[in-house]
Amino acid sequence: MLSGLVASHAALAAGDTLEEIVVTAEKRDSTVEKTPISITAISGTELLDSGVSSLTGVAEEVPGISMKTGGPGQTEFEMRGLNSAGGNSPTVGFYLDETPVTSFAYATSGKVVIDPDLYDLSRVEVLRGPQGTLYGSGSMGGTIRLLTNEPQFNEYHASGELIGGGTEGGGLNGGENGMVNIPLVQDKLALRIVETDKYTSGWIDRIVLDPFPLPTNGGLTRGNVLSAPIAQKDENVNWEHLESVRATVLAKPIDNLTIEPMVMGQRITSGGQSLIDNPPGTVEAHYQPFDTPEPYSDDFLLLAMTIKYHFEDFEIVSATSKWRRSMTQVQDGSEVLQDVLALPSLYANQGGLGYDPWTERDSASQVSQEVRIASTNNAPFQWLVGMFYGDLSSVTDQSSYDNAATPLFGTNVLFNEHVPQNFNQNAAFGEASYQITDSLKATAGLRWFSFDNSFSTTEYGFFGPYGTLQRGGSTSEAQQSGFNPKFNLAYLPTDDLTVYATAAKGFRPGGGNEIIPTSGTQEGEACGADLAALGKSTSPLTYGPDTVWDYELGEKARLLDGRVTINGDIYYEDWAAVQRAITLNCGYIYSDNAGSASVYGSELEISGKVTPEWTVNLTGNYTYATYTQSSVEAGVVKGERLPDVPMWTTSASLIYRHDLSDEYALVGRLTNSYIGPMTDVTYYVDKLPGYDLMSARIGIEADKWSGFFFINNLTDEHALLTDINSQVLNIPTMTRVATNQPRTFGIDLNYQF
Repeated sequence: MLSGLVASHAALAAGDTLEEIVVTAEKRDSTVEKTPISITAISGTELLDSGVSSLTGVAEEVPGISMKTGGPGQTEFEMRGLNSAGGNSPTVGFYLDETPVTSFAYATSGKVVIDPDLYDLSRVEVLRGPQGTLYGSGSMGGTIRLLTNEPQFNEYHASGELIGGGTEGGGLNGGENGMVNIPLVQDKLALRIVETDKYTSGWIDRIVLDPFPLPTNGGLTRGNVLSAPIAQKDENVNWEHLESVRATVLAKPIDNLTIEPMVMGQRITSGGQSLIDNPPGTVEAHYQPFDTPEPYSDDFLLLAMTIKYHFEDFEIVSATSKWRRSMTQVQDGSEVLQDVLALPSLYANQGGLGYDPWTERDSASQVSQEVRIASTNNAPFQWLVGMFYGDLSSVTDQSSYDNAATPLFGTNVLFNEHVPQNFNQNAAFGEASYQITDSLKATAGLRWFSFDNSFSTTEYGFFGPYGTLQRGGSTSEAQQSGFNPKFNLAYLPTDDLTVYATAAKGFRPGGGNEIIPTSGTQEGEACGADLAALGKSTSPLTYGPDTVWDYELGEKARLLDGRVTINGDIYYEDWAAVQRAITLNCGYIYSDNAGSASVYGSELEISGKVTPEWTVNLTGNYTYATYTQSSVEAGVVKGERLPDVPMWTTSASLIYRHDLSDEYALVGRLTNSYIGPMTDVTYYVDKLPGYDLMSARIGIEADKWSGFFFINNLTDEHALLTDINSQVLNIPTMTRVATNQPRTFGIDLNYQF
């Protein structure tokens, strides 16, 4: 388990206690144990020692986090049951240093994070519960922060990592990381550059069948793809190539002033989606009637500047950033279109080009500015105030063309949609605390926010809402503003015990929907009937915001002279006007507010230095998330569990370190993570079984180098992670499901220069 109170291997060798990690979650230095909020912090050393290099690896071992993933660069994170199944906005915020990199977009991938490699980080901080009185870009469910290492003024050093291995049922994997820190002017100027280049082989095959079996049971049951003749087989198509560079300059032109510009570029490419077909659900494959590749690409560029000036009793921080991201993904839609149109056979371009795939191109860019002032002295009264401005623009384009469709539909344009969106955010926020006694501190915070969200669509084509050859669209705009308060009471009777209570409100903005066809085509007539059954003549163009009140009691304790830490909490969340994805029988989806829900649960983290050589880390999380109102529109009843939320998650790690000599140590680590069963929603409400993922590492560490042999997914578990909504239309016969990487083994070499 990646506990908030874990020691680096150097610290563990030095003594019998667990070393605390310094965090800045409250915008001032503190330790995890003395920070009276629900937080897990993972040091960069611990990430390196455990072999965790991605945020999905962090989520598997940190309590309170769940995720929806479609593969690299396509993961949404959720905390404490507040899923983001509906709406255009995520429930979890994501920060890279001082920059919010949280997307708000209509796109299929509008709520996913950028998925960087975690090499050369200072730490990862995971904050559970509403965040907004300390952060410029607020979040309703929690915030994930990646804190990079700053350049060092007077020390040249570098590091490198080489990883090689293979995946069972896949191919060879390889990658390298590098860092160099260059002092440019003594005590004044330094540069740090971090680079990553990694290739991960795929494990999912793309299989073309001829003839492709048609559905049975009146179009409700998929044909038997396992018995159909194979015309073509492309193996391991979901390979991934990650390339990134991050460069940071730290300048100190005068005392008390630091200027830190940073630039980061990242590109992810993949030959196919990490999705298998269900049914059959047991074979790592996607079955197609035609040869339609499904590549994915994700490009990200960030420019950021952080300026800090220290006065005697307070500090001013300015954080300016601009980023842009563009993604392209392709999905085969042949089987979907045959199913929804009940065609007597599958069709293809008679010129031999085959079916033209359903392509989605998403682009987003944001400019943000945050300024905050915070006290830095040790007076009983502490305070922080700040202002934030963010201007995010996104464009989603979906299209599909096929010349073979012309004799059937009167046009080769199956669908074409253009959706620009602009999301403007202004906020003022602050917190004040007072040390009532030596052991009792009260904190109150408030956030004022204002959102302006404009959303428009232009659609045409056979599957458009205006008929085969007509073009049309809609425009909507919404302004939302309000206040989010926070209250916290912390009791620290000793340096080894913290008890706290928190009440905080979170907010997520509303958004817009595409227009769903209600006439003009067979599918339009079906959607019109589905909407009429819900008492609607058309789908709603907009939906409103949702809010949550989070109530929490927690404790943090260091016992047995610092050899054991126990951090736990219980919480209750009252979620109002829940944004929910409404799935129609015709295959279309729109978002709307679907009543209220409640979530209660508990999180526990235990770390113990059992002996000087053995360390045990345990985590557990229980989440009970249900609707407290029925909704005919959403198809939910009171008491039904929320989707995408496992009731139980646990993690356990056993770490062994034995000094072989003054220079070398033998180190071993065994980790198991359990994710409980949950439901997901595509055409049906689908049940996903729970799963265990186990990993093991063993190797030698020295002062400047280390070498490890590792096995990930030791038991070769075949886990179904997430059901993915189709880019085209949802159908009853088949669902695409994200699956995990099979057993993977390799060697991990690190060197410090």
